[in-house]
Amino acid sequence: MNKKFTLVYFMVALLCLSVFAEPDNGKFLPDAEPPLVNHVFIEAGGGLNFPMMFFNQGTIAMTSFGGDAFIGAGYNFSGWLTSVSYTHDMWGQGKGDYALMENFHNNIVELRIRKILSKKSIKWFPKMLEMIPGAGLGVNFITTDYYPSVRAKDEGRMNQVNLGDDGANCLFYRAGLEFAINGITDMFIPFIGADYNAFYDTSIGGGFAGFGRVYVGVRSYPLGVINDIKRAREQERYEQMVASWPAPNATIKAQNKKDFTPDGDGINDVAIFDIRTEYLEADPEYWAVSICDKNNKEIKRFEGKGSVPNQVVWDGESEEGELVFSRNDYSAKLTIVPSEKDRERTGSSELKAEDSLKTGILFQVLVPDKQWKIIVNTIYFDPDRATFDKISEAQRQENFETLESITKQIAEHGEVEVLVEGYANNVSNTERENKLELIPLSRLRAQTIMKLLIENGLDEEILSYEGNGGLNPIAKWEDRENWWKNRRVEFIVTKKES
Repeated sequence: MNKKFTLVYFMVALLCLSVFAEPDNGKFLPDAEPPLVNHVFIEAGGGLNFPMMFFNQGTIAMTSFGGDAFIGAGYNFSGWLTSVSYTHDMWGQGKGDYALMENFHNNIVELRIRKILSKKSIKWFPKMLEMIPGAGLGVNFITTDYYPSVRAKDEGRMNQVNLGDDGANCLFYRAGLEFAINGITDMFIPFIGADYNAFYDTSIGGGFAGFGRVYVGVRSYPLGVINDIKRAREQERYEQMVASWPAPNATIKAQNKKDFTPDGDGINDVAIFDIRTEYLEADPEYWAVSICDKNNKEIKRFEGKGSVPNQVVWDGESEEGELVFSRNDYSAKLTIVPSEKDRERTGSSELKAEDSLKTGILFQVLVPDKQWKIIVNTIYFDPDRATFDKISEAQRQENFETLESITKQIAEHGEVEVLVEGYANNVSNTERENKLELIPLSRLRAQTIMKLLIENGLDEEILSYEGNGGLNPIAKWEDRENWWKNRRVEFIVTKKES
């Protein structure tokens, strides 16, 4: 039974390409943990050696191309590969009059240290790729044969350097970069690499020598099946946990749902929307908050990639710099595109949420501490009339609340004079319509509003009215979608001279 269980998990590990092969904590420093036998690895490989050159001889190659073979063993400290290795380098006969050697051999015993960089460390890495920079320090035991080149003859060089000869043993230095394929199993991790190597040779009086290598190899954790089974179990538990999560959710809520008045008086000058997300495993690909007017037209957008902010703050202006209107409804619509992983897990391609708020009465400053303007387009009249007989009960109630609020705030401004201006929308865009229809109608409506302000308690002596028809339109005639902005009442509030 146990053998069958182990085999099943081993097969799962082979097929599960989304997990990480090789122990790697994704951090710079290793974890504090006791030694684990399943972190011991062995590796072997070989490759191509480029011609060797002595630094004091410029660019003259001392050898031809060669090859190498290596074997090593070590321990993985949470992504730090520390190993002892043996490498045998060999080159054939050098070309040219100044080439000295043939059958040049390095026998290198060195301590190597390398750091695994995977998707755990660098998020944009492919799942199956590891990048492994590293360095090595060791001892090089040199053997070589000389052949009768022009230079060898002229300088009376010796014919051979053997193991154990004076000066034949020297320090060896290596810097390299490897790329490994992970995600399959710790029993078999192929890699490719390139490095540059240097050593100080005194056996032939050459000084520092250097050469490059490219190579391929395989690393194996003899007890790596333990890692594979462990990861497969962790992956299974994780997937079960994630599958039990409720569907992802997002909400957006306005902190103050009424009396948003961005008029610079320091009271409710900004709208704050709180955003919350639940059961998303990763940061979303994209998020956006659209502020829409009462006709559902977007007037402002906040957007970004990655982590969703906890709050969005709106100053009441549209993208074009137009300020909100008094006593209007505005909505905030949240859209979130989850990460690819969350979309695959949940089947949700988008998360949406919405909330709304209502503006209060805005006193826009015309002259500081002297004159203000209130713009309202939510006072409802019967069609082509200055009466409230045919409008709905809800619209009558809206009119009552709007005028009551305006009355209260005008009274709080002390000794003032108020001019009520009625406006309409010039549908035909002609002077005839404006003069014969719109100005008379807007004058009657302004007069009606003034009477209601008096009924609410304002002194008749401080009030006046006029009708402006289609003058001073907020929306241009070509902008039919926003004609509703032109049908409005404006209140010019001016502080009385002392």
